Amino acid sequence: MYDRILVPTDGSEGSAHAAMRAVDLAGQYGASIHALYVVDESVRGLLGGLTGSGRLTEQGRHALDQVAALADASGVEAVTELREGDPADSILDYAEEVDADLLVAGTHGRSGVERRLVGSVAERLVRHAPCPVLTVRLPESDVTVEDAGDAERLAADALADAGFDADIVGTRRQTHLWVVEAESEGDAGDPLVYVDPVTQQTSVVPRPTGRYKNG
Repeated sequence: MYDRILVPTDGSEGSAHAAMRAVDLAGQYGASIHALYVVDESVRGLLGGLTGSGRLTEQGRHALDQVAALADASGVEAVTELREGDPADSILDYAEEVDADLLVAGTHGRSGVERRLVGSVAERLVRHAPCPVLTVRLPESDVTVEDAGDAERLAADALADAGFDADIVGTRRQTHLWVVEAESEGDAGDPLVYVDPVTQQTSVVPRPTGRYKNG
């Protein structure tokens, strides 16, 4: 049903939530993930100078690495792409270039002005995308993982299932995800476990192993 799933990311917890959904779909259908980060030209202009632009680029690469690591942990091929320009236009253009079958996007990302910008981006994608768009509304209720202890128990089970001999060393609640840090006794690197506080879905993310490529 799907061969190429496009997931834009802005590096926020919200886009990580959308990426988890996209990777899950890709695993079900044997599809590849195309992760796109757009350095917003308007935000870059507000920051000004090479330092501000460089910081946005570094942030983008880190965000793409996170999505690629999620895909890698699920055995899903991922292609990453970093571009500059208007976010909605760049996403729409890239969707056409890669002939995406599905576009998965969060309904909002960061807070404040950036949150409003991402909301308008999602609306433009729904209206103009050349493929179906799945908007992932970020959970605000029906939380089932309410404390760090619950998150750590789910993370411990996920680590064991993934074959990690690891100790949990830290847990923090981000806006829409629990992030559990672990230290591994093996050679696979120190993993992170993302825990969805509503669905209890877990994703174990080791260090990237090179199974994905830049676009």
